[in-house]
Amino acid sequence: MRNILILADLAAPLMLPRIEMLRELPYKKYILHNANNIQLSQEVLESYRDDFIVLEHRKINNLRLRYLNSFCYTLYLLIRLNPKLIVVHWASRLYQNLLLALWGERVIVHTMGGDIDSKQDFKGKKKRWTQLLLRYCRVITIKSRAMREMLSVCDSKIHYLSWGVEDRFLQKTTKEEQLELQHKLYGREFDYLFFSIRAFGAFYQQKEIMEAFLQNFRNNSRIGLLVSLFRKDEEYWQSIADKGSGNIIFKEIPHNTMDSYLKSCDCVLSFSKSDGFSQSIMEAVALGKWILTDSITHHSEVLKDNENAIHCKNVLELAIGFQEALRKIHNTPKFREEARNFLDCCYQKNHYFKILGECFNV
Repeated sequence: MRNILILADLAAPLMLPRIEMLRELPYKKYILHNANNIQLSQEVLESYRDDFIVLEHRKINNLRLRYLNSFCYTLYLLIRLNPKLIVVHWASRLYQNLLLALWGERVIVHTMGGDIDSKQDFKGKKKRWTQLLLRYCRVITIKSRAMREMLSVCDSKIHYLSWGVEDRFLQKTTKEEQLELQHKLYGREFDYLFFSIRAFGAFYQQKEIMEAFLQNFRNNSRIGLLVSLFRKDEEYWQSIADKGSGNIIFKEIPHNTMDSYLKSCDCVLSFSKSDGFSQSIMEAVALGKWILTDSITHHSEVLKDNENAIHCKNVLELAIGFQEALRKIHNTPKFREEARNFLDCCYQKNHYFKILGECFNV
């Protein structure tokens, strides 16, 4: 039986549904977890147990020795397994990319905005190694048209693959069910609940979002703002002297419960300084939520102003955006037909298999 080698960060919440798309392929499938010294929980390992073999690097605290060990172990696996297909989730792999470039005709790279976006961490050594892999791999997948503009590679190797959303994000709720969820999750109910859904850091402008919210609703206990503390930046958290008022709720939200929190809210906020394509926005659209966002073009596949989204030119206009969202409280967001395949994970899975068949004979 031929082998497939998958390189991925299994601690990332979105890896399981994406890797599971390969579960039924009749190959022996190995997953090499990132060399980040993060101990995988038994729960994570169990989720891959039946059809995947999970491999982990040795835990090494010295960064240079860790990189050296990762390089040598990856080389060993490439020679020992001789994989027919190499699946790389996220292109930012530094010295591993030299080896992956050498095996490039067997490599499909699933990029993220942070891999290739110059406004994020796409610079210096990281940029050089990422460009090397993208130059020599056989296939690159991207989630949006705007991501294409970030890549300086030939069009023939680029394919669109959004992954879609899980079925639990397609189960819409009634107003009564929404209020029951609010009572269960927060111990109270709201007339209108906003959800600032992105990671808690300066790049996602959570401080500015809270300031604009308080400018409008500081004394209105019936209007709430839920703020995700996912990947909380402690320094950024400490820099916010006034962490809100009684109508701002902070929550650590694991992705396996994200659907409940999305169902409990009315409007989702996303104000990152740049983006590839946010999975959380796809999930919110699938659940029929209004989206309050800045006017970056990355989400244009599924968002249109005044149909299912309220666009602000920048975060300075967000206070006005909050008021606009409230005016649409009785309007149901329109579902854009062109987004149907984009959000359909079964359609995306079939498209994925088509790419693997045509490009790698898998």
